[in-house]
Amino acid sequence: MNIRIAGSAIALCVGLAAASVSAVRADEPVAYSTGESLLAKYQCQACHKLYDSGRGPSLHAIADKYASDPHARENLAGSVLNGSVGAWGPTPMAGYKVPESELRPLVDWILSLQH
Repeated sequence: MNIRIAGSAIALCVGLAAASVSAVRADEPVAYSTGESLLAKYQCQACHKLYDSGRGPSLHAIADKYASDPHARENLAGSVLNGSVGAWGPTPMAGYKVPESELRPLVDWILSLQH
């Protein structure tokens, strides 16, 4: 076997293995403390309480609303990034600049709060 081909095959296998590990990690549950930290970092609790409505709906109500939505992760991430109005009443939600590395765990944590 040619050394270049063997080296390419090894690199491909290593890359696929790394991608598999990343995919597994991406679907692991988000620790409660991580969710709380992200919530505080982006000041979500100024409008969203855990159980009660504030200026916005409670986090549990959000999780329950999206429980059967197959596009929940994308829809909620879009609301965080772009803001929304009308989904929960007349009070608008501003968009927030949350990097992808923190957006997905934040959204996954909120969605994990369903009853």
